[in-house]
Amino acid sequence: MKTLVIGGGMAGLTYAIVALKNGTDVTIAERNNRVGKKIAATGNGKCNIGNANVSPSCFNDSKIVDAVLAEIDVTEYVQFLNSCGIYTHTDEMGRMYPLCDSASNVVDCLRHQFAKHGGKLLTDTYIQDIAIKNGKYVCNGVTYDKVVLACGSGSQCQAPSLPLVEKSWLTPTSPSLVPVRTTQMDGILNGIRAKCVVTLLADGCPLATESGEVLFKDYGLSGICIFNLSALIARNNVKGAKHTYTFSIDLVPSMSQQQLVEILRKRESDGEKDKLFYGILHNKLAESIAKRGKSAYEQAQIAKNFTFTLEKLLDYTMSQVTSGGIAENFVDIQTLQLPNGTIALGEMLNVDGICGGNNLYFASASALYTFDKLERQKAYNL
Repeated sequence: MKTLVIGGGMAGLTYAIVALKNGTDVTIAERNNRVGKKIAATGNGKCNIGNANVSPSCFNDSKIVDAVLAEIDVTEYVQFLNSCGIYTHTDEMGRMYPLCDSASNVVDCLRHQFAKHGGKLLTDTYIQDIAIKNGKYVCNGVTYDKVVLACGSGSQCQAPSLPLVEKSWLTPTSPSLVPVRTTQMDGILNGIRAKCVVTLLADGCPLATESGEVLFKDYGLSGICIFNLSALIARNNVKGAKHTYTFSIDLVPSMSQQQLVEILRKRESDGEKDKLFYGILHNKLAESIAKRGKSAYEQAQIAKNFTFTLEKLLDYTMSQVTSGGIAENFVDIQTLQLPNGTIALGEMLNVDGICGGNNLYFASASALYTFDKLERQKAYNL
């Protein structure tokens, strides 16, 4: 059997490697000049390749996610990685990294497995048209028995072509895991980092809360906790739900508002009005708070509820993933086949996860899911 895999990311490489180890003739068509480009950029170059605590709750509401994660658990995913020469360690948050802490080495391992088992690679190849004739797929004059769509999304790059995918099958899309542009940003905060608790409000009602480091930028907010909250906004965008979103940042989560008020009032009464937040917050944050409130009580309130209103999510070039994709009702949940017989994997589907290795995990797991257990075990044991 001859199979064409369009896209050489985590999903495409996983599918190709397992298929090759089961005797399939596989060609990957990759539009970049090398496969695994997005993998090589993950985890700040260390490659956050998965998450030991992965669960459906880490993703948008999806029957596909439920089915894939029920079949491909962490143990089996690690088996696949080990079979490719990739061994992992896990941090205190459950995030999985290769022992070498090198994303480029992970790509090298996957490329080696692909080449070792006879995979054919077409780089700088932008597939725009495939004809279906007599149940076969004809691309650039070559006939294939099967086509696997692992084109990824528009995140961090130009949006890919979607051969063999009808526009009517697609949901709206939105950049996700992305910095946000906000109103009310004070330019003096650009580059300041702070460990905070951030609550996202939709039309004034709390939607979700995340803890972590916030990076203040001249245009708005960034950082992992902001990225995770952006996913909720992106998913609402895909559904067509419109809200006014506000980020409420607790800059001093280790203290109650009353405790903070008492400290600031004492300093105020001691004549240290310009030093209210010394040793508590970065001076630039203190300066910005002082622009919004004068008294110790007002500034304590602001520090516990430092608010910014969303103007927009930044674009696909800044996003880690895309929310939206091929709608579930056009996907056979048991096989991930589309109505024309092709298979869609990873971000081609309407599936997106929060930060922490969940998206790479799903990309690979979706590919493994399309093989039966004996085929998978054969691939792991070679």
